[in-house]
Amino acid sequence: MTFNKPPLITYGMFIKDKTRKFKGDIFNTQNWKYDELNDEFICPNNKRIGFKRYAYRNDRYGFERHFKLYECDDCSACSLRHQCMKPNSKSNKKIMKNYNWEYFKAQVNQKLSEPETKNL
Repeated sequence: MTFNKPPLITYGMFIKDKTRKFKGDIFNTQNWKYDELNDEFICPNNKRIGFKRYAYRNDRYGFERHFKLYECDDCSACSLRHQCMKPNSKSNKKIMKNYNWEYFKAQVNQKLSEPETKNL
């Protein structure tokens, strides 16, 4: 028996991430443009959601998760606010990104898109 195989375990949203509906949803922050030079996201209304601070939280298993928090300066007059945010939200749009998680998701996507593994 050989245990010298790479792990091929999908993450929770693996199948949904591949759907046309998911990829075409302009209000899904994963589909927003990212300006790497200025470290900010660009929303569907072309507003900039800039980096504000680093954050962390402990999950239910006791692991510390590190995030980068991005926040728009002013969403109050945005014509797309009702589609982009929860109805009674009093704050501006916020995005929390865990780049460690994004890295491992990319690794899984790459492995599972290779010809010898994509049909598993």
